[in-house]
Amino acid sequence: MRKRYLSAFGVIALILIIFFIANNDFTTKVANGQDKEKSFEELLRLAQKHKKKIVINVYADWCSWCKKMEKSTFPDSEVQKELKRNYYFYRMNGESSDIIEYDGRKWTKAQLTHAFGIRGFPATIFLNYNSKPITVLPGYVDAKTFSNILKYIGDDIYIKMTFDEFMKGKKN
Repeated sequence: MRKRYLSAFGVIALILIIFFIANNDFTTKVANGQDKEKSFEELLRLAQKHKKKIVINVYADWCSWCKKMEKSTFPDSEVQKELKRNYYFYRMNGESSDIIEYDGRKWTKAQLTHAFGIRGFPATIFLNYNSKPITVLPGYVDAKTFSNILKYIGDDIYIKMTFDEFMKGKKN
């Protein structure tokens, strides 16, 4: 009888361990080698100091497309190369009640998500080095497309031509 309880306890413990491992975010470093724990406000200051843009990955814990993007898009070597070259990267739970400061005001992360017009997840916010919005990209984006978008915005090509024109030029 005692063996049965120990065996049941072992199975439950194993299931809990697997659950926590599967749901734990092991990506403790972001694309440009910064600790993921850097505050949003600190990344804004660093972006201004180093004249780099900011990419904000807005996600929700329950969102399967967010998890797919995290597992397949962001780890891609071309995406990583572009992120390191031109950006600071920040992940933000768009449903969180955590307080951050942006544009001289305190917001919950959920409020800021709505202020950017985001109504679904995932979404990607692009800010210039002065923390002003460039654009918001809704939905899941595959690695190849995202890498091209990072180049397009990171190299300021978006100022000179549309994304379609940029992509046509890449094919020639």
